[in-house]
Amino acid sequence: MHGRLKNLLIALLVALARTVAGEVPSDGEVKATFLMSIAEFVEWPGGAFAGPSAPITLGVIGEDPLDAELNKLDGKLVNGRRLEVKRFKGVLEFRGDETPGKRQDELTDRRKRKLEELRGCHILFIGSSEKKLLPIIFKSVRGGSVLTVGDMGSFAQQGGVIDFIKLDGKIHLEINRAVAERARLKISSKLLNLARVIEGGHEAE
Repeated sequence: MHGRLKNLLIALLVALARTVAGEVPSDGEVKATFLMSIAEFVEWPGGAFAGPSAPITLGVIGEDPLDAELNKLDGKLVNGRRLEVKRFKGVLEFRGDETPGKRQDELTDRRKRKLEELRGCHILFIGSSEKKLLPIIFKSVRGGSVLTVGDMGSFAQQGGVIDFIKLDGKIHLEINRAVAERARLKISSKLLNLARVIEGGHEAE
């Protein structure tokens, strides 16, 4: 069995063992385990990294649905690269009517810079609090090689790469292969075989 696939299956078996022992893992724990394992099954284009030792940046935007679980991933090694967790707040948190003394053009520039930072992530987990802003977020990362991950209904159909979906009380993966290919992301067939794969969907104009 392929080593990385074995690692993913072991992680899932550990979660299952905890369930059998009465220690039911939270959805956050399961999703964090998936995120760590997913990174091992994705190949980014060479230009996506500043150098051979550059970290894999895992961005988290919106309300943090994984609580402290992602903190446990920070600094871990994935395929020889350190995983670096970077948190963002809402992309449209700056509004002129709520920030006295700030010019509208200055606020717009700050939003623009923040959106550009998202494009620098290798993996971007988008919390459900940002659901209404998905078109803006997807547009901001278009052209980059960003693996977008969400846990909201129809995330993959709307233009995300991977969606965590819950079926029969268990977390499963839904992958939009076409969006991944447009982002020049190579997802291992071994991971695709463990997920529900969809084609097409739509992206924000």
